[in-house]
Amino acid sequence: MKNGLTAEMQSGPAAELYRQLVPGVPMRDRWVAEIRALWGRPDHPSLADFPEVEVSEHSLPSLDSGISVPVTLFTPPQASTKAFLYLHGGGWIAPASGKHLGWAKRIAALSGHTVVAVHYRLAPEERFPCALHDAIGVFRAMKKMFPGEITVGGDSAGANLAAALWFFCRENHDPLPDKLMLICGVLDLELEKHASMMRLGKDHPYNGLELLAFQRAIYAPEQALWTHPLASPAHGDLSSLPQTLVIVGEDDTLCDDGVDFATRASSAGAPVQLHIGQKMPHGFAMQHHLVPEAAAAAELAILQFLNSPTA
Repeated sequence: MKNGLTAEMQSGPAAELYRQLVPGVPMRDRWVAEIRALWGRPDHPSLADFPEVEVSEHSLPSLDSGISVPVTLFTPPQASTKAFLYLHGGGWIAPASGKHLGWAKRIAALSGHTVVAVHYRLAPEERFPCALHDAIGVFRAMKKMFPGEITVGGDSAGANLAAALWFFCRENHDPLPDKLMLICGVLDLELEKHASMMRLGKDHPYNGLELLAFQRAIYAPEQALWTHPLASPAHGDLSSLPQTLVIVGEDDTLCDDGVDFATRASSAGAPVQLHIGQKMPHGFAMQHHLVPEAAAAAELAILQFLNSPTA
Protein backbone atom coordinates (compact mmCIF):
# COMPACT_ATOMS: atom_id res chain seq x y z
CA MET A 1 0.00 0.00 0.00
CA LYS A 2 1.67 3.23 -1.17
CA ASN A 3 1.07 6.38 0.87
CA GLY A 4 -1.86 4.66 2.53
CA LEU A 5 -3.60 4.12 -0.82
CA THR A 6 -5.18 0.73 -1.43
CA ALA A 7 -4.68 -1.13 -4.70
CA GLU A 8 -8.21 -0.17 -5.72
CA MET A 9 -7.52 3.51 -5.07
CA GLN A 10 -4.31 3.35 -7.09
CA SER A 11 -5.91 1.66 -10.12
CA GLY A 12 -9.53 2.82 -10.05
CA PRO A 13 -11.17 5.68 -11.96
CA ALA A 14 -10.18 8.21 -9.27
CA ALA A 15 -6.54 7.08 -9.10
CA GLU A 16 -5.10 10.43 -10.18
CA LEU A 17 -7.33 12.31 -7.75
CA TYR A 18 -6.16 10.08 -4.89
CA ARG A 19 -2.52 10.63 -5.89
CA GLN A 20 -3.02 14.37 -5.84
CA LEU A 21 -4.84 14.30 -2.50
CA VAL A 22 -2.26 12.01 -0.86
CA PRO A 23 1.07 12.83 -2.50
CA GLY A 24 3.15 11.91 0.55
CA VAL A 25 2.53 10.80 4.12
CA PRO A 26 -1.21 10.51 4.90
CA MET A 27 -2.57 13.15 7.25
CA ARG A 28 -3.34 10.59 9.99
CA ASP A 29 0.28 9.47 10.06
CA ARG A 30 1.50 13.08 10.20
CA TRP A 31 -0.67 13.70 13.25
CA VAL A 32 0.53 10.48 14.91
CA ALA A 33 4.16 11.43 14.29
CA GLU A 34 3.60 14.89 15.78
CA ILE A 35 1.89 13.45 18.86
CA ARG A 36 4.74 11.01 19.39
CA ALA A 37 7.35 13.73 19.00
CA LEU A 38 5.58 16.07 21.43
CA TRP A 39 4.46 13.54 24.05
CA GLY A 40 7.16 10.90 23.82
CA ARG A 41 10.23 13.02 24.51
CA PRO A 42 12.78 10.71 26.14
CA ASP A 43 14.48 13.41 28.22
CA HIS A 44 13.12 14.89 31.44
CA PRO A 45 14.84 16.45 34.48
CA SER A 46 13.14 13.98 36.84
CA LEU A 47 15.12 11.09 35.38
CA ALA A 48 18.16 12.29 37.32
CA ASP A 49 16.32 12.26 40.64
CA PHE A 50 16.59 9.40 43.14
CA PRO A 51 19.92 8.01 41.87
CA GLU A 52 19.73 5.27 44.50
CA VAL A 53 17.00 3.54 42.48
CA GLU A 54 18.38 0.85 40.19
CA VAL A 55 17.14 1.11 36.61
CA SER A 56 17.27 -1.92 34.32
CA GLU A 57 15.80 -2.94 30.97
CA HIS A 58 14.22 -6.33 30.36
CA SER A 59 11.81 -8.16 28.04
CA LEU A 60 8.82 -10.14 29.20
CA PRO A 61 6.36 -12.18 27.11
CA SER A 62 3.12 -10.73 25.82
CA LEU A 63 -0.11 -12.66 25.96
CA ASP A 64 0.33 -12.89 22.17
CA SER A 65 2.65 -15.73 21.21
CA GLY A 66 6.07 -14.72 19.96
CA ILE A 67 5.85 -11.10 21.13
CA SER A 68 8.37 -9.77 23.65
CA VAL A 69 7.44 -6.67 25.62
CA PRO A 70 10.20 -4.25 26.70
CA VAL A 71 9.89 -3.17 30.33
CA THR A 72 11.90 -0.84 32.53
CA LEU A 73 12.36 -1.95 36.13
CA PHE A 74 12.87 0.61 38.88
CA THR A 75 14.16 -1.18 41.97
CA PRO A 76 14.59 0.89 45.15
CA PRO A 77 17.10 0.02 47.88
CA GLN A 78 15.69 -2.54 50.31
CA ALA A 79 12.76 -3.10 47.95
CA SER A 80 9.73 -4.72 49.51
CA THR A 81 8.13 -7.81 47.99
CA LYS A 82 5.41 -5.61 46.51
CA ALA A 83 5.38 -4.35 42.93
CA PHE A 84 3.56 -1.79 40.82
CA LEU A 85 2.86 -2.51 37.15
CA TYR A 86 2.77 0.92 35.52
CA LEU A 87 1.09 1.64 32.17
CA HIS A 88 1.91 5.05 30.72
CA GLY A 89 -0.42 7.51 29.05
CA GLY A 90 -0.17 8.95 25.56
CA GLY A 91 -3.46 8.14 23.88
CA TRP A 92 -2.35 4.57 23.05
CA ILE A 93 -0.24 6.32 20.40
CA ALA A 94 2.86 7.83 22.04
CA PRO A 95 5.64 5.88 23.77
CA ALA A 96 6.59 6.23 27.41
CA SER A 97 8.26 9.60 27.81
CA GLY A 98 11.02 10.69 30.15
CA LYS A 99 8.30 12.32 32.27
CA HIS A 100 6.52 8.99 32.65
CA LEU A 101 9.69 7.08 33.48
CA GLY A 102 10.88 9.77 35.88
CA TRP A 103 7.55 9.52 37.72
CA ALA A 104 7.81 5.72 37.86
CA LYS A 105 11.29 6.06 39.35
CA ARG A 106 9.98 8.54 41.92
CA ILE A 107 7.17 6.22 43.00
CA ALA A 108 9.64 3.35 43.37
CA ALA A 109 11.89 5.46 45.60
CA LEU A 110 9.09 6.79 47.80
CA SER A 111 6.95 3.66 48.08
CA GLY A 112 9.60 0.95 48.35
CA HIS A 113 7.82 -0.98 45.58
CA THR A 114 9.59 -2.23 42.49
CA VAL A 115 7.93 -0.45 39.58
CA VAL A 116 7.67 -2.18 36.22
CA ALA A 117 6.99 0.30 33.41
CA VAL A 118 5.56 -1.42 30.34
CA HIS A 119 6.50 -0.32 26.82
CA TYR A 120 3.42 -1.78 25.20
CA ARG A 121 2.73 -1.82 21.46
CA LEU A 122 1.24 1.35 20.04
CA ALA A 123 -1.60 2.21 17.68
CA PRO A 124 -2.19 2.63 14.80
CA GLU A 125 0.41 0.02 13.87
CA GLU A 126 -0.98 -2.26 16.58
CA ARG A 127 -4.57 -1.51 17.55
CA PHE A 128 -6.76 -2.91 20.33
CA PRO A 129 -6.18 -5.40 21.89
CA CYS A 130 -2.39 -5.45 21.33
CA ALA A 131 -1.46 -3.01 24.11
CA LEU A 132 -3.80 -4.78 26.51
CA HIS A 133 -2.35 -8.19 25.62
CA ASP A 134 1.15 -6.87 26.30
CA ALA A 135 0.06 -5.60 29.72
CA ILE A 136 -1.61 -8.92 30.56
CA GLY A 137 1.48 -10.89 29.57
CA VAL A 138 3.70 -8.70 31.74
CA PHE A 139 1.30 -9.06 34.67
CA ARG A 140 1.38 -12.85 34.37
CA ALA A 141 5.18 -12.77 34.38
CA MET A 142 5.20 -10.45 37.39
CA LYS A 143 3.05 -12.87 39.37
CA LYS A 144 5.97 -15.31 39.11
CA MET A 145 8.57 -12.66 39.92
CA PHE A 146 7.09 -10.98 43.00
CA PRO A 147 5.69 -12.84 46.01
CA GLY A 148 3.95 -9.78 47.44
CA GLU A 149 0.90 -7.89 46.26
CA ILE A 150 0.87 -6.32 42.82
CA THR A 151 -0.87 -3.05 42.05
CA VAL A 152 -1.72 -2.37 38.42
CA GLY A 153 -2.19 1.22 37.39
CA GLY A 154 -1.59 3.94 34.91
CA ASP A 155 -2.43 7.42 33.74
CA SER A 156 -4.81 8.45 30.96
CA ALA A 157 -4.77 5.70 28.31
CA GLY A 158 -2.67 3.64 30.74
CA ALA A 159 -5.48 3.78 33.29
CA ASN A 160 -7.79 2.39 30.62
CA LEU A 161 -5.41 -0.53 30.08
CA ALA A 162 -5.04 -1.13 33.81
CA ALA A 163 -8.78 -1.42 34.41
CA ALA A 164 -9.24 -3.50 31.26
CA LEU A 165 -6.53 -5.88 32.50
CA TRP A 166 -8.58 -6.47 35.65
CA PHE A 167 -11.66 -7.39 33.64
CA PHE A 168 -9.70 -9.70 31.34
CA CYS A 169 -8.19 -11.57 34.28
CA ARG A 170 -11.54 -11.86 36.02
CA GLU A 171 -13.29 -13.04 32.85
CA ASN A 172 -10.60 -15.68 32.23
CA HIS A 173 -10.31 -16.82 35.87
CA ASP A 174 -6.68 -15.70 35.98
CA PRO A 175 -4.91 -14.43 39.10
CA LEU A 176 -6.08 -10.89 39.75
CA PRO A 177 -4.26 -7.66 40.59
CA ASP A 178 -4.46 -6.86 44.29
CA LYS A 179 -5.17 -3.17 43.67
CA LEU A 180 -5.93 -0.78 40.82
CA MET A 181 -4.73 2.82 40.50
CA LEU A 182 -6.40 4.93 37.80
CA ILE A 183 -5.01 8.43 37.24
CA CYS A 184 -6.90 10.82 34.93
CA GLY A 185 -8.14 7.80 33.04
CA VAL A 186 -10.00 7.35 29.76
CA LEU A 187 -12.33 4.77 31.27
CA ASP A 188 -15.35 5.20 29.02
CA LEU A 189 -14.88 5.48 25.25
CA GLU A 190 -18.35 6.97 24.97
CA LEU A 191 -16.64 10.30 25.53
CA GLU A 192 -19.54 12.48 24.56
CA LYS A 193 -21.91 11.34 27.31
CA HIS A 194 -19.89 12.93 30.12
CA ALA A 195 -20.76 16.48 31.13
CA SER A 196 -17.18 17.65 31.73
CA MET A 197 -16.18 16.53 28.24
CA MET A 198 -18.97 18.48 26.60
CA ARG A 199 -18.48 21.49 28.89
CA LEU A 200 -14.68 21.72 28.64
CA GLY A 201 -13.74 19.61 25.64
CA LYS A 202 -14.73 21.83 22.73
CA ASP A 203 -11.75 23.87 21.53
CA HIS A 204 -9.68 22.70 24.51
CA PRO A 205 -6.00 23.63 23.97
CA TYR A 206 -4.50 20.17 24.58
CA ASN A 207 -6.95 17.53 25.84
CA GLY A 208 -10.14 18.27 23.98
CA LEU A 209 -12.85 16.12 22.52
CA GLU A 210 -11.36 16.41 19.03
CA LEU A 211 -8.03 14.97 20.12
CA LEU A 212 -9.53 12.25 22.30
CA ALA A 213 -11.90 11.21 19.52
CA PHE A 214 -8.89 10.93 17.20
CA GLN A 215 -7.10 8.73 19.72
CA ARG A 216 -10.21 6.60 20.12
CA ALA A 217 -10.45 6.18 16.34
CA ILE A 218 -6.80 5.13 16.19
CA TYR A 219 -6.96 2.62 19.06
CA ALA A 220 -10.50 1.22 18.89
CA PRO A 221 -12.21 2.33 15.67
CA GLU A 222 -15.11 -0.13 15.83
CA GLN A 223 -17.99 1.54 17.66
CA ALA A 224 -18.98 -1.78 19.26
CA LEU A 225 -15.77 -1.58 21.29
CA TRP A 226 -16.86 1.66 22.95
CA THR A 227 -19.12 -0.32 25.27
CA HIS A 228 -16.90 -3.41 25.62
CA PRO A 229 -15.24 -3.64 29.06
CA LEU A 230 -11.85 -4.63 27.61
CA ALA A 231 -11.70 -1.41 25.59
CA SER A 232 -14.03 0.73 27.70
CA PRO A 233 -13.74 -0.50 31.31
CA ALA A 234 -16.54 1.71 32.65
CA HIS A 235 -18.91 -0.76 30.99
CA GLY A 236 -17.70 -3.69 33.10
CA ASP A 237 -19.12 -5.05 36.36
CA LEU A 238 -17.72 -2.42 38.70
CA SER A 239 -18.91 -4.27 41.81
CA SER A 240 -16.10 -6.76 41.23
CA LEU A 241 -13.26 -4.23 41.49
CA PRO A 242 -10.53 -4.66 44.11
CA GLN A 243 -9.23 -1.77 46.22
CA THR A 244 -9.08 1.03 43.67
CA LEU A 245 -7.78 4.58 43.74
CA VAL A 246 -9.23 6.97 41.15
CA ILE A 247 -7.54 10.34 40.69
CA VAL A 248 -9.07 13.11 38.59
CA GLY A 249 -8.43 16.77 37.93
CA GLU A 250 -11.44 19.01 38.45
CA ASP A 251 -10.67 20.94 35.24
CA ASP A 252 -9.80 17.87 33.17
CA THR A 253 -12.18 17.10 30.32
CA LEU A 254 -12.09 13.51 31.61
CA CYS A 255 -13.08 14.51 35.17
CA ASP A 256 -16.64 13.20 35.03
CA ASP A 257 -15.47 9.98 33.38
CA GLY A 258 -13.42 9.20 36.49
CA VAL A 259 -15.96 10.55 38.99
CA ASP A 260 -18.80 8.58 37.38
CA PHE A 261 -16.67 5.43 37.40
CA ALA A 262 -15.77 5.84 41.08
CA THR A 263 -19.31 6.75 42.12
CA ARG A 264 -20.92 3.81 40.36
CA ALA A 265 -18.27 1.39 41.66
CA SER A 266 -18.73 2.59 45.23
CA SER A 267 -22.51 2.35 44.92
CA ALA A 268 -22.07 -1.23 43.73
CA GLY A 269 -20.02 -2.07 46.82
CA ALA A 270 -16.49 -1.88 45.47
CA PRO A 271 -13.78 -0.40 47.76
CA VAL A 272 -12.98 2.69 45.69
CA GLN A 273 -11.29 5.90 46.80
CA LEU A 274 -11.62 9.12 44.80
CA HIS A 275 -9.08 11.95 44.91
CA ILE A 276 -9.95 15.19 43.10
CA GLY A 277 -7.30 17.78 42.28
CA GLN A 278 -9.10 21.09 42.73
CA LYS A 279 -8.91 23.27 39.61
CA MET A 280 -6.35 20.85 38.12
CA PRO A 281 -6.06 19.80 34.45
CA HIS A 282 -5.21 16.44 32.92
CA GLY A 283 -2.01 14.80 34.13
CA PHE A 284 -1.45 17.14 37.08
CA ALA A 285 -0.35 14.35 39.43
CA MET A 286 2.99 14.02 37.63
CA GLN A 287 3.77 17.74 37.37
CA HIS A 288 5.54 18.35 40.68
CA HIS A 289 7.60 21.23 39.30
CA LEU A 290 4.55 23.08 37.91
CA VAL A 291 1.76 22.42 40.44
CA PRO A 292 3.70 21.27 43.51
CA GLU A 293 0.91 21.45 46.08
CA ALA A 294 -1.68 19.57 44.02
CA ALA A 295 0.86 17.00 42.83
CA ALA A 296 2.07 16.47 46.41
CA ALA A 297 -1.49 15.91 47.63
CA ALA A 298 -2.11 13.34 44.88
CA GLU A 299 1.22 11.70 45.64
CA LEU A 300 0.32 11.38 49.31
CA ALA A 301 -2.90 9.61 48.31
CA ILE A 302 -0.92 7.32 45.98
CA LEU A 303 1.69 6.37 48.56
CA GLN A 304 -0.90 5.75 51.26
CA PHE A 305 -2.85 3.61 48.83
CA LEU A 306 0.16 1.57 47.71
CA ASN A 307 1.28 0.88 51.27
CA SER A 308 -2.11 0.30 52.85
CA PRO A 309 -2.97 -3.30 53.79
CA THR A 310 -5.07 -5.21 51.26
CA ALA A 311 -8.64 -5.64 52.49
